[in-house]
Amino acid sequence: MMQLTPLVKRILIAWAAIWAIGFLTGINSPGLATWLALDPRALMNVELTSIPGLLTYTVVHSPSSIFHLLFNAWMFALFAPEIEVLFPGKRFMLLLLKAALWGTGFTLLLYGLFPSTFSNPVIGGSGLVSAVIAASAAVYPDRVLSLIILRVRLLYFFLFIIALDFLFFLGTILGAKDGIAHHVHLAGALCGWLAVGGFQRIDGPWRRWAQKSASRKAEKDHQQQQNDEAELDRILAKISKDGLPSLTAAERSFLERRSKR
Repeated sequence: MMQLTPLVKRILIAWAAIWAIGFLTGINSPGLATWLALDPRALMNVELTSIPGLLTYTVVHSPSSIFHLLFNAWMFALFAPEIEVLFPGKRFMLLLLKAALWGTGFTLLLYGLFPSTFSNPVIGGSGLVSAVIAASAAVYPDRVLSLIILRVRLLYFFLFIIALDFLFFLGTILGAKDGIAHHVHLAGALCGWLAVGGFQRIDGPWRRWAQKSASRKAEKDHQQQQNDEAELDRILAKISKDGLPSLTAAERSFLERRSKR
């Protein structure tokens, strides 16, 4: 386990502080979790008090049990620091923001499809944890984890926990609820995997597809660059011959864009 990085440390402190506040305020009232949770029913009914929950659900954990917080904090501390080193500052926060929003979007989609099954409020940073584990597995698939009685490659560990989440997710759809938002785990994992180009890092047909897509994009960009150079030459020749007043609004706009680049 590497040393905690600045943003990871702040997130862990925030999780602990919010849990403590939630625990204390939840003794004789619904508590902080009620205000910060992702409530799909309230959001779909456009209740203004539910809007913060679009993101804040990732910072609040079950006030009735500290184990929810401790497990997420432990896993986040194990995997997140290395991802922050690879994607420092705003890039790391953007990854976490995307993971939170993916969890929100998937929750609202499922509520629209299965309103009676996915109507419960969602809390916890598990989606963020899944995102950093997925990113780690994509970047370091061959790294070996020591899990008490066995050693396993990081990629296999990631695939195993995602397979479990997927099975429990299917069970939830079929009516076997366990009170855990497995769909948020899956959304966070997919977000983290894609954010670091996971499909391009592991051999398979998707790598060839990604390479072809990148090749087409590079060819398109090259062609656009050639067209821009030709247009710039034409405009400069026009200026040399007729002066700046002869330029149209579109030509002036083109020159302005080029000067900014």
